[in-house]
Amino acid sequence: MVDKEIWAEALNLAKDQLRHGKVHFSELEVVTTSIYEKLISLKCGPIIDVVAEPMKQIEEQRHSKTKKAVKCAVCGVEFKVLGSKHLDSHGLTREQYMEKFGVSKKDMSIKIARKTTTGEDNPLKQMQMIMKEFGIKRSEVKKFVIDKGFDGLKSLASTAKEKNVGIVELLKK
Repeated sequence: MVDKEIWAEALNLAKDQLRHGKVHFSELEVVTTSIYEKLISLKCGPIIDVVAEPMKQIEEQRHSKTKKAVKCAVCGVEFKVLGSKHLDSHGLTREQYMEKFGVSKKDMSIKIARKTTTGEDNPLKQMQMIMKEFGIKRSEVKKFVIDKGFDGLKSLASTAKEKNVGIVELLKK
């Protein structure tokens, strides 16, 4: 007696193989029969004594902060600032997140180092030196530098650094 449910499954699998070009239409009945016999043998196959492996402990995500990033306790993604836009994707506000994971406000972001220019590298200092040396107004400095053949203060400063001279000396040439 044929198990109609298993025969239907075998036929569907054979049709899938036909659609993907694995078998020709003339072989459909042979392939279906072969699949049916295999499914029947699997249904009545040997009983295997299976012993379940002990479940591994999944490490719970924790909020962490390093010098380079803040790690979200929910998904583990790292940010410079763990803000409300990201926390909205978890359905949390900043306050709820901080309360839930015991995080302080300062632990929600990293300190971002900002480089400040000092001395002769400071553009304002450079402008002041040009104004003083050439007796021009601040509003005239940019035009003065451009008239001397530079694209601007940045171009002047990089050329001076390249030639290892001061910007004033470079402008006097």
